[in-house]
Amino acid sequence: MKGRFLVSSNEDPAESNIYADKSALILDWLLREGIKRKEFSLREVAKEIGVSLGLAQRVFGVLIQKGFLQTEGIRTAKKFFFNKPKLLLESWLENYTIAKKCKMRTYHSGLQGKAEFLDALKKSKLSQKVALALHSAAEAHGFKNTNLNTLELYMLDSAARSKLEDVLQLEPQERGYEVLLIEPYYESMLNFCGDSGKNVSISPILLTFLDLYHFPLRGQEQAEFMAERIPELKRIYMKDRT
Repeated sequence: MKGRFLVSSNEDPAESNIYADKSALILDWLLREGIKRKEFSLREVAKEIGVSLGLAQRVFGVLIQKGFLQTEGIRTAKKFFFNKPKLLLESWLENYTIAKKCKMRTYHSGLQGKAEFLDALKKSKLSQKVALALHSAAEAHGFKNTNLNTLELYMLDSAARSKLEDVLQLEPQERGYEVLLIEPYYESMLNFCGDSGKNVSISPILLTFLDLYHFPLRGQEQAEFMAERIPELKRIYMKDRT
């Protein structure tokens, strides 16, 4: 069974930039942890995130060129300072749109409501193969701002799609959806999913915000509601420090 694509085409997967999957771990760290630190070293960041020193060097080099990072010192004594979180987030939003980067399949379901969906996932033991995304993630984080009752799921294992379609009684739906299955672009960020308390993981707050911002179904409204209330996002919207 195949669901219909909400958007049928992806951008060139070979495109290499600081907003790519692995590189995004560094941007994510800066916006979560770097913003709280007076200074940090390149080696320190690479070790905490678990990325190669070479990747960290390349991403930092671009960020310095763009003016998002400042640096002092030379060689191993070099220290970095992050004072432009808002500008970095705005640049990320300009370079990432979930509809362009992710394949999304839309469905009607024979089940009724999220309670039945989540119960079916739990009983089938497929709950570990997915993570709540978009509006479903916003609700699970406790910051829902719409009356939508849809279910959006990141597939952490794309091979599980046919089983998910069977367990959730999914039928392809051309317009609108009750259930949306998403193949993630930022797979690495999803390694840091939170726990919804219902045996289903939740897309991290920052990724949820990024996904929602350009999502065509009341996404920006929901994203801005979160940014005004969640401390992790709200501090990024503060005036850039000097």
